[in-house]
Parts: sequence; C-alpha cells; structure tokens
Amino acid sequence: MERAEFKPEAAVLMAAFGHYQAGRIEAATQAFRLALDRNPDSVDAALMLGLILSDGPDSNVAEAETLFTHCLTLAPDHFLVLNQLGQCHQRRGEDLTAIALFERSVAANPGFAPAFNNLGVSRQRLGRRAAALAALDQALALDPDLVTVHGNRGHVLADMGRWDDAAAAFRRAVAILPDAASVWRSLGTACRHGNLLAEAEAAGRRAVALAPDDLEALTQLATTLERIGDADGAADLFAEVARRRGAVVEPCLGGSPQARILILCTRGGANVPTNYLFDRQLFETIALNLPPPSASNGVELEAALARLPKVDVVFSAVGDGQDGDPVLAQAAALTARLGLPLLNPPDRIPPTCRDALPGLLAGIRALTVPATRRLPRAELEKMTLDRPLLVRPLNSHGGHDLARIETASGLNAYLTRTPFEAFFVTDFADFASADGYWRKYRFIFVDRQVFPYHLAIHTDWLIHYYRADMGLEPWMKREEEAFLTDHRSAFPGALAEAVAEVARRLDLDYGGMDCAVTRDGRVVVFEANACMLLHLHDSPEDFPYKHRLVPRITEAISRMVLARFDSLSS
Repeated sequence: MERAEFKPEAAVLMAAFGHYQAGRIEAATQAFRLALDRNPDSVDAALMLGLILSDGPDSNVAEAETLFTHCLTLAPDHFLVLNQLGQCHQRRGEDLTAIALFERSVAANPGFAPAFNNLGVSRQRLGRRAAALAALDQALALDPDLVTVHGNRGHVLADMGRWDDAAAAFRRAVAILPDAASVWRSLGTACRHGNLLAEAEAAGRRAVALAPDDLEALTQLATTLERIGDADGAADLFAEVARRRGAVVEPCLGGSPQARILILCTRGGANVPTNYLFDRQLFETIALNLPPPSASNGVELEAALARLPKVDVVFSAVGDGQDGDPVLAQAAALTARLGLPLLNPPDRIPPTCRDALPGLLAGIRALTVPATRRLPRAELEKMTLDRPLLVRPLNSHGGHDLARIETASGLNAYLTRTPFEAFFVTDFADFASADGYWRKYRFIFVDRQVFPYHLAIHTDWLIHYYRADMGLEPWMKREEEAFLTDHRSAFPGALAEAVAEVARRLDLDYGGMDCAVTRDGRVVVFEANACMLLHLHDSPEDFPYKHRLVPRITEAISRMVLARFDSLSS
C-alpha cells in the first residue's frame, strides 16, 4: 500500500494551526503567511491570518479585510468569512452592508450564534430594535451561555425603556461571567432606572470592587447613591472621580493645534456633551472636571490648575443650574481668574432652567412655552389634577423618570416609584400632527445662529431620537432631510422668526432647542438650553444626508472658536 504524501503547503498549514491552538500567535502568523505564499488561494490560511490580524496584539484591520474579501471571492458562501467581513464594515459604521453580510452568514449556517449576535448589534445601531432583539434571541437559543449576547440584549431592552427586562438580561450575563465589571455596571444602571435601588447600589459596588480604576463605574455608583438620598456618599465619589480624572487632554489629530480649548465640566447630565463639538483635526481639548464645591476640594482644584497645560479658549460645559448654584459660581470664579476668551459664560445658564425659560422667551410671536413649576414632593402629593401634566425630578435628564400624569392614581403610582424630593411640573401641550404622528425637532444654536440638527417622528408623545423608527421608514428620512436642508420647510414664516428669536434670547455661544409645531401653527418649546447633544453616529449608508448637512454645525463651531482666539491674539 502506497504511503500518503502531504503537500508542502498542507504541512505548513497544519503547523500554523498547531501554533495557533497552543497560543503561539507570532509563530502562527508567520506560518499562515508562509502557507499563503505557498498557496495564495488557501481559504483556511487567509481566513485564519485575517482573524489574527483583526483581533491580535499586532492588529492590522485593513490587511485583515483584504484577506477576508479575497476569501469571499474563493468561497462566496463561507459563513465565517461572511461574518468576519461583516464585522469589518460594522466597525466603520457601515451597518447596512454589515447586515447583508451577517444575513448571508446565518443563511449559510443557521446554527452559527455569533453571526446572529452581530446581526442584532447592527440592527440596533440602525434603530431596528425589534429585529435586533429577534436576532439576539436566536443567538441565545443556539448558545444560551454567550455572555456577550446577554449583554447586547440588555442594551437593546434598555434602549426600548424595558428596564426590568434589561436588568434580567444583565443578571444572566453576570451569572455566566461574575467577574465582568462592565456588566455589573450595566446591571446597576438598569436597576437604577427600574427603581430597584438596593440592587442598583449592590451592583454598582460590585463593579467598583472588580474595577476600582473604572471611573465610569464610580460615576454610576455615585449617581445611584444620589438617587437613594445619600448626598454625602455621592459627593465624595463625584469628588474622587474629578480628582482621578484630573485634566484629560485630547491631542489635535491634524498636527499643531490652531487653538487649545479648556473644557470645564461638572458631573453627569448637568454637562454640555462636548465629545463631538470640537474638530479634532483643528483643536486640542483639555477637559477639567470640577470637584463639588467645598473647602477641602478647593485644594484639589488648585493642584489640578497648577498642572494645566497652556490653553487659549475656555468653554464652560456646566450647562444646567439655577441662580445661586455653587457649581456655576465656582465655574464663574474660575473663568474670571483665567482671563481667557470664554464660550458659554456660566451666568447665561440660570435663565435657561425649565421654570425660568417661559419668562425668558415670553412675548415671542407664534411661540408657546408651557408653564413649569418647581414643587417639593409634599406639595405635589396634595395637587389636584384638572389637566394633563408632565412630571420629572429636578436633576433628571434625557427623559429619565419623565411621565405624563392625568389622574390622581397615576400621580400616586408615579411618586411611589420615583424617590425624589423635588420635581418640575409642566403643563402638557398636545403636539400630535394631523397624520397622527408626533414630531420633535432639534435645533442647534452656534453663536446665536440657527442650524437644524434632527427630526424624530414617533407614534407616541414621549420621543427620543434613538427610540424613533427613523431608520426604518424612507418617508421619515425624506422629511428629516428636507428639514435639515432648510428648516423653513417645517417652520415657515413667523415660525422660523420665532426660532431665530429664541437663539438670540438664549444668548449662548452653544446651545439649542427641542420643540414641535402644533396643529394651530405655533412652535411649542420643550427645552432650550446649553445641554444639547450633537453627534454623527448615524450610519453614512442609512443617513447619507446627515453626513452631508450636520458637519455645517461643527464647521460653525470651529469658526466661532477661531474668531475668539484671533480676538485675543489681536
């Protein structure tokens, strides 16, 4: 009987797999490269080398994608290749292309759970939450112990506002991987939003114990302590976060910066979100977290100031607060001391508070600002309802703990599940459109100039852009594109003039407004202040018009910063 002979490339490939399985990644990389030199059409060698290059210590994602693309020409239905190439597109935010590849992967191998997980992630990023949940559920049906899938499922459920279900998903994840600090942190967040406060605190403390240097875990625990009424414990943790974080420098990516911007921050939702305001190709940013004002924290602040690098312009990101707020006073004193060009002076913030805003914007033609009152719990408990009201805790942001209350029983239920001592109470304004949908428009104001930013269309009054189905309905995207191209398409005549007047009266260098248009043709204002989120996370494939139109806002911010810097230089 003749002896079987191995081809030379087959022997090299076997050796490469042996190195990989033994954890000798550098040797495996060299061996897979050699196998490809011997046989450039080896799908196994190209796929394995691509896997190493995409995730290994010496990653080269571009080369990995080239290898996966080559594999696909040789094996168009290879489920692993389709999944890996889909992940390359997913990393770049090209979720439509990624979804098509993941769908081909699961069609080729319906038992491959990781592709269902990746499919769920991309669907979620496009706002397709029900479809995302279906994909993640299928992944878990195939492999119930995939901790990543439980975590991703928890995040989808949180996006849907299903906090109890999200908490259940994160509980399953930590049961499988009990030392995952990030999952404990997510569990704490879900429990806090679901008013499971004892569990939220326990999860937060577990996350901090597992990752003592994780500032997000410390912040999450501090927020929970604040929620349960432990003001001293929360203040200590917030101060610790500020001390550890110090001044965070984000270097200019375009070489020598045209200006260095100092960003003064406080804690949590009271900050203006600044991650996407300043062009990293033009500017260096230095974020300085202000500790809670106190005599002891003053020493920490002085030490942080002494370590500050050179700065040219100051942006006060303390975007929420009323007259007498010690954080605003602290920011004002510090900006006066620095003596540099200042964007968003702290004294401009109190007039934008929810209960002060109606007075600031009074008398603007074709504009309505519903009355808002600041009430303690005891007074709210005695209130008689004769019309629908919106109720939210004083320091809540992003719609957390916001509810529409119409009955005494509804108010009692709300107060039972929401353990705060003071609330904003706002008259509810019906802004449903004639077609039955609800529309919320966001404007960004840069140096008092108006820029349309997004339009969210939903079947319910409680609208958040990430929860609307804008990615699913072409007509919704067409309407949003028309709004971004020229906001007068939705705000003609006096309505556009009203928006421009709001921008002037706010008198902020950066701010914005969330609003709607009522059936009788008036602008109804939900909020107008500095704390307006600006980003461009949306897929360029699914929202090409945003990537064409939204950069106008960051370009205007850049012009404003440079003009202020030039004024100092001259």
